[in-house]
Amino acid sequence: MKTIEDIKKLLETTGRLKPTSKLRERNKKVVHNFFWKQDEAKGLREGLKKQFGIDVADPEQFPVMSESFSWKKLRTKLAEADASSTFTQFLRAGIQNITQAAYEAVDTTYEDWVTVVPSTLDTELYAPNHGVSFPREVGPQMPYPEVGAAALDLKLKNRKFGSMYAVERELLEDDQTGSFQRQASLLGEYLNLLNEVLCYGKLASVANMQYIDYQIPVSETKPSYETAYPWAPAATPLRGGGITRPTAYGALNQANIQDGIIQLMNQKNLQEIKMQVRPSRIIAGATQSFDLAVLLNSAYYPSGAAATGDTGGAFAINPIKGIADATITRYMFDQNGSADGLSKAWYLVDDSKPWFVLQQREAVAIMQEDPASGRSFELDIYRFKSRSRVNGDFIDPRFAWQGNDGSV
Repeated sequence: MKTIEDIKKLLETTGRLKPTSKLRERNKKVVHNFFWKQDEAKGLREGLKKQFGIDVADPEQFPVMSESFSWKKLRTKLAEADASSTFTQFLRAGIQNITQAAYEAVDTTYEDWVTVVPSTLDTELYAPNHGVSFPREVGPQMPYPEVGAAALDLKLKNRKFGSMYAVERELLEDDQTGSFQRQASLLGEYLNLLNEVLCYGKLASVANMQYIDYQIPVSETKPSYETAYPWAPAATPLRGGGITRPTAYGALNQANIQDGIIQLMNQKNLQEIKMQVRPSRIIAGATQSFDLAVLLNSAYYPSGAAATGDTGGAFAINPIKGIADATITRYMFDQNGSADGLSKAWYLVDDSKPWFVLQQREAVAIMQEDPASGRSFELDIYRFKSRSRVNGDFIDPRFAWQGNDGSV
């Protein structure tokens, strides 16, 4: 069972959890190191290394990404020394390299605020610990009061995703335009974009969320006793008094950002003790990218003149300048479950805490159908299956504030 402390230790050993700018770098390192440790990829790599002394994960020994690399020349060379089945192994290893490179290169933003953790089980258990009760004064000759601990008990099952890609043998061996490699790279690119959609869908957690043919479920870590989760107003707070959204949603502006900061700084845990939440990142959609840039970077007060006697106004300092980093995503969902690019939803989060995780059982795994059987034999094609086993969800939403669900 993973606790918050376990995750923190994991972060320290795989790239110490540091200020906001380091979280993305740490997540990238975790994913990169995880690729060739997956069972399918590890077995393929070790088998070819043992048989031929070639490490297919080394771009110098196996330069499949080089423009001068030729599958036709490789097939000819292998045919002189071994059976054609060996070419199939190298072909699969090549596709694995191509998809992994595309996976890592694609422009995604979830790494800015999500904690990526390797998974080794079908279902991972989490136990965010909210600590013990607050200490009390002890009178003369009075016993010390016993304090109880409080924690959440959550579990998150890995879900399977994937697709099939078929290529004619002639196209592979005679490809002069690089189209085969570009098409194969989309296998990896789309699987990482799926992570992006998954994380932002779970962040919104509204009914009927869908992107293309992918239907995204709402948060799967909701405790049975919560009535409003993950976004709870003051009227129906999380157990202990946690509030994660305003009573009435508001537009992305200075006043509403300040209100969110104040609320998170007064956030309460299960024991009704104020938590050490430090808002450090604002997440918004493309339609609000310029407004957010003005709010966070203006030297002067960004909200216009103030009434007589009020603090602020034209030429006053900007109190929220540099107070948080900004993340702009193409996949911001609105209150209707749509990610059409027009959503006005925005969130304020503390990205120094592992409050939302993306667990990866398999990042990108490539399997190939036997070319001497089935449709591959009938049609003279190579068929590849790309697979990913991941899931993402809240561990503790108290470190986030939903300023607007897109309805305002």
